[in-house]
Amino acid sequence: MRVLLLGLMGSGKTTVGRLVAASFGVPYLDNDALIAEREGRTSVELAQAGGGLLHDAESRLLRALLGRDGSFVAGVPGSVADRPEDVELLRDADALAVYLHVPPEVLGARVAGDGPRPWLGGDPSAFVASTYARRDPVLRAAADVVVDGSQPPDAVAARIVAAGDPPP
Repeated sequence: MRVLLLGLMGSGKTTVGRLVAASFGVPYLDNDALIAEREGRTSVELAQAGGGLLHDAESRLLRALLGRDGSFVAGVPGSVADRPEDVELLRDADALAVYLHVPPEVLGARVAGDGPRPWLGGDPSAFVASTYARRDPVLRAAADVVVDGSQPPDAVAARIVAAGDPPP
């Protein structure tokens, strides 16, 4: 079982991903941790360096995940929605692609309390609304399943497990 959790920042990919991975008995691959390991710099450091370094690293991470053997659950950065070639890879992936849809007002409230995210600028709500408007339709179209990520994490994870657990 390979599950790719698509979602915008604050959608719950890590929280839900760990629950889904535990249910399937497979590893959870966190995109931020993998980027830091692969790139030698954190997502925050790459964003601060500018020049699209973070989004380039996120695109490389998607390719690495898709080339990985075995079963896993992985969080996929929302920025893949900005690259048509990455979206096409998602559509063709041998994995269950699940979009954790969360309304922009909920995302804004979630990310406002998170750690440093220099790309948010001075108005996190405006950034989230703009990003949501651009990426939501793309991620919906790329996903095999769309799940309401604003629900409690256990309920979201249960919905994903049900979608990924083929009937006997």
